[in-house]
Amino acid sequence: MEMATHHFATRIGQGGSATFYKGVLRDGLEVAIRKHENAHPNRYDGKPEMHRLIHLCSMLEHKNIVKVLGYCDENRGVDLSNENTPKEVVGEQLDWSSRFQIIQGITQGIIYLHTHSGKPTIVHLDLKPDNILLDSDMNPKIGDFGLAKVLEDDEINASVRGTLGYMPPEYIVEGVICVKNDVYGFGVTLLETISGMSKSGRDTRHQASIEWAWGKRNSGVMNKLFDPSLCDNSQLKEIKRCIEIGLLCTQKKPTDRPTMSDVLQMLQGTKKVPTPKQPGYIKRVREAERYKQV
Repeated sequence: MEMATHHFATRIGQGGSATFYKGVLRDGLEVAIRKHENAHPNRYDGKPEMHRLIHLCSMLEHKNIVKVLGYCDENRGVDLSNENTPKEVVGEQLDWSSRFQIIQGITQGIIYLHTHSGKPTIVHLDLKPDNILLDSDMNPKIGDFGLAKVLEDDEINASVRGTLGYMPPEYIVEGVICVKNDVYGFGVTLLETISGMSKSGRDTRHQASIEWAWGKRNSGVMNKLFDPSLCDNSQLKEIKRCIEIGLLCTQKKPTDRPTMSDVLQMLQGTKKVPTPKQPGYIKRVREAERYKQV
């Protein structure tokens, strides 16, 4: 890796605890190399499951999935891919058309992970903006499979690892893993992608995106919410639909969340969007506030 990056000379992006560097392999192929700044001794621990996961990931062929060419042997995972230049998914410079393209691409990438070969299914388990790369054409690519699991059954139980705010309740509380974990992480990412266009975008970063979306959904001021330089009135209907979809994806119960195939149809307007229920944690917050007032 040091040879390919000339001792990690050219940094091209930052995401969470990892830094992306430009690398050139011996055959001249340009790649993006993800280097974790903090060691994760258990991420690639030599277990058969992880070797199998790496093998499966290396065979994934989809325009919205980072192509894994290999990983180093120092207990740190490395995602390698050509055609990638990491950028912020929720960058304020992106207009709605670009964001909607990114949202649909992420959706298609997750569908591929969940259904590309029937079973076993790959569950990513760490879907968030930091793990989405954009190529030069603004096509999103899902990367960092360090926490991913291979599912032989519909669900399994495992120790909880991931990023708070993107993990669903059943995983945090009971360690339940199923494809609906990724639906939840996607929903939070979707809502963050939308909230980044808000005129008060800097303020929304200090507020949970689910709470932000639920509040704005019921405020009746959607037409005044977004920067007019990033979207026009004709796109507001599409944005509202995406907020509804994001809230559906982040429902407390997995059974209330749609599949990613359903999500794609709803995004494209070919499937009706059900009315989301009030997010569970918002109910708890309001109940706590009422208790304080009493």
